[in-house]
Amino acid sequence: LHFHQELTSLFAMYAKNPLIRVASAGPVLLILGVFCFEWYAFNCIFMLRGLGRWKGEAIEVAFFRAFFFNAFWLLAIWSFLRCAFSDPGFVPRWWLDQNQGCRTEPSYFGWMPGRPSSCGKCEVPRPERAHHCSICGKCVLRMDHHCPWVGNCVGAYNHKYFILMLFYGILAAMTYGSSAAPVLAAMFGKGGGHWTIGNLGVKGWGLFSMGAVLAASLCLAMSILFLSHLWLMAVNRTSIEVAYAGRNPYSKGVSENAAQLCGRFGIDWLLPIPSFRPMTDGCKYIDYNRVDPECGV
Repeated sequence: LHFHQELTSLFAMYAKNPLIRVASAGPVLLILGVFCFEWYAFNCIFMLRGLGRWKGEAIEVAFFRAFFFNAFWLLAIWSFLRCAFSDPGFVPRWWLDQNQGCRTEPSYFGWMPGRPSSCGKCEVPRPERAHHCSICGKCVLRMDHHCPWVGNCVGAYNHKYFILMLFYGILAAMTYGSSAAPVLAAMFGKGGGHWTIGNLGVKGWGLFSMGAVLAASLCLAMSILFLSHLWLMAVNRTSIEVAYAGRNPYSKGVSENAAQLCGRFGIDWLLPIPSFRPMTDGCKYIDYNRVDPECGV
């Protein structure tokens, strides 16, 4: 059932409006195109035609480049697909059934620890830290933002995948950029006369150079975004909550804050898969929840 739901979401996207849903596919396909182009330029041009190394370099360098680029690329695109096509954290049906008729408070822009609020647009109760996404047309648990590049919200269930996508994307771009360092240096007039072992051809040089510039640009952009979300994870806030005034009732230190998002530390932190030992289901945060006799949250 879980596999069927994820397979269905692959073709459905999550926007409520059909027109927005179709438009949302554009940026997603563009990013997939960038992934494919970088893979082609590195593997089919630099590795196959240029044999993966510059004159004067040892053959082992080519093997290391091929291994690390493809490993990082695979993990990056896996994380991207998981982020784009996973449930970001829509309020689950079981929580709505369990909390029908519960006492809620009007939503306001601030901390509401342990208290469900009422969504003025969905007209149903929602757990703490949930917010309404006007594009998806639903409330999302621990919503951070709606990202057009993944065509999906970034929330409690896929924020980890979003961070991993940036992390591995940066590493893949750095591997490409470092491999193409002579090309990038020549563009700025600080090098020249560097040739690959194999012949790339004029068209090959152009495509590989284009990929190098794209990789360097993406590395810079993703690094800024990655550091900002790393900081958000460390202080246990979302892009929405960063503007909240007062003490953050959910922050318990860097390690515990990261565990709330990624689960207890383990190998699963490095993979775009659900946590083996989650700290929360996204609907409640045990340390700060109170049990209300009228609302069993």
